[in-house]
Amino acid sequence: MHMDREALIQIGRQLVEAKGTEEEIDKLYELFSGNVPHPDGANLFYYPENYNARRDDISSYNPSVEQVVDLALNYKPILP
Repeated sequence: MHMDREALIQIGRQLVEAKGTEEEIDKLYELFSGNVPHPDGANLFYYPENYNARRDDISSYNPSVEQVVDLALNYKPILP
């Protein structure tokens, strides 16, 4: 199933607002991650791309839902 940008934005808003049961949130997380090419998927709502807890400070990481969706959709893997 391929979702368009607007549908992904709606899912992203629900994830960021964390409204629903843990099971509902998990399903949204999987749905978002399964519909974008970025390997970090829905993690991008919470952590920057290539995040490393030992070296990175995420206190200033506060992207909009739209920014995360665009990053996730525009990912292009580096081919060997």
